[in-house]
Amino acid sequence: MSIIIHKISLRSIDAKRFVNDNLGVRNIRITNSSSITSLQMEDTRLVVGFLYAVEYYPAYASIKFEGQVVYSSESLSTPPTEVNQLPQEVTKEIQGAIFRYCLPELVLVAKQLDLAPPIPMPSMDQRRDSVPPAPQVKDNAYDYR
Repeated sequence: MSIIIHKISLRSIDAKRFVNDNLGVRNIRITNSSSITSLQMEDTRLVVGFLYAVEYYPAYASIKFEGQVVYSSESLSTPPTEVNQLPQEVTKEIQGAIFRYCLPELVLVAKQLDLAPPIPMPSMDQRRDSVPPAPQVKDNAYDYR
């Protein structure tokens, strides 16, 4: 199956900083969200409108990108008219392309506003019960570990 992202473009960038100084706010929560806003078929290509938003809480700043992705795939046998009609693999591919395109732009805009970069950190789920303890190794009789 061939999946092709032909073009990604931005229509608008909206960036606002609500707080003037960095000293008053200590704990900032950054949320990223991406949503598909419209679908339209042009010839054999699917034009997908999107909104990518980053919010800095509590009421610190916001950055929003609106744009479109031109996409084609052999798996789109019937043209979708609603977002929930898209196959999950197509949605994942489009969302991944949006993320890869918007993230560097978001870092640059955040730098201009003197904000922390909105790069989501990977979540590490450590379960101490499921990890077996490491075996104790003694190298010699005088090992003090």
